[in-house]
Amino acid sequence: MRAKDAIFEAFDLKPSSRVPTTLFGGGVWTIRHWQKQFGEVIADPRAYADLLIRTNELLHSPIVYVGSGYNNYLAAAVGGRIKERPLGAPDLETALVRESADEIVNTAVTVIENDPVIQNIREATRLVTQAIGDEVIVTVTAWGPFTLAGQMYGVEPFMKATLKKKEEVHKMLDFATRLIKQFYAPLLEERVIPMLALADPTGSGDLISDRMFRAFSLPYLTPLIAWAKEQGAYTWLHICGNTADKLASIAETGADCFSLDYKVDLRQAKQSVGDKITLAGNIDPVSILNQKGPAEVRAAAQACIDAARQGGGFILTSGCDLPPTVPADNLRAMLDMAEI
Repeated sequence: MRAKDAIFEAFDLKPSSRVPTTLFGGGVWTIRHWQKQFGEVIADPRAYADLLIRTNELLHSPIVYVGSGYNNYLAAAVGGRIKERPLGAPDLETALVRESADEIVNTAVTVIENDPVIQNIREATRLVTQAIGDEVIVTVTAWGPFTLAGQMYGVEPFMKATLKKKEEVHKMLDFATRLIKQFYAPLLEERVIPMLALADPTGSGDLISDRMFRAFSLPYLTPLIAWAKEQGAYTWLHICGNTADKLASIAETGADCFSLDYKVDLRQAKQSVGDKITLAGNIDPVSILNQKGPAEVRAAAQACIDAARQGGGFILTSGCDLPPTVPADNLRAMLDMAEI
């Protein structure tokens, strides 16, 4: 069986004799490992694709995440400006909205078709799929609607608006959802990717309650994921922080896999929703993957497997995106658990 097929079986909640293991994200790690800069790499889709292919030759992950670390470029494509950082993913310099959502929500989402970075991400994805797509799952990362809307509106004003300007929030969420669809549409129509990889960190249990998640995030994630299913694609969803209070709501999104932050008790999550949605996680990316050695990584990985493998529907990975300084040997130690 190919490694990618084990992932697909897990998505379908099928039990397996071995637990599939994958990287999650890794964009910042990849750029730093090869001593590059985000802006430099994305200017040449062939060079970016080769970088991702070389990284996978080094690590052998069954999922390759094109665009990881470039999530803010989608907001930049509708009028934002990107600020590179010496270490870490590029940020938006400022929010796009100054006073009202009406300043942006009537923008035609097709405007992103004029953006060279968006085009380069897609082209790099095509090149990676052509090279290694038979063996691995090639996907593209994007913010989920709640996070993308918050980035464009300004995270703090957006959070305040959920209490006092609900109409503004819904306008932004609708626009963000349409924007994400526009971003992914060509890759799904061309059958370049079999999976969406959505990260919605602002939907964290550390920031919003389950009640707010159901009011603002669920109504947009659900149709977005349903749209992806109509295109024949799976969806991997990650939400940072402690989401224990909203696991049932997350299962309702229709996502095939929920990637748990390391703050969530994996055993409890499995007992709560493990028969409804595949779970992925959740080795601590900092205190274990970044700060310990291979032996400790293997021990933490085994603890995750023991907590969640029963009944299938589990994928071993990190409990959030990778810090840029994680030793490659630690990543290989995690990925090698698929062979045990």
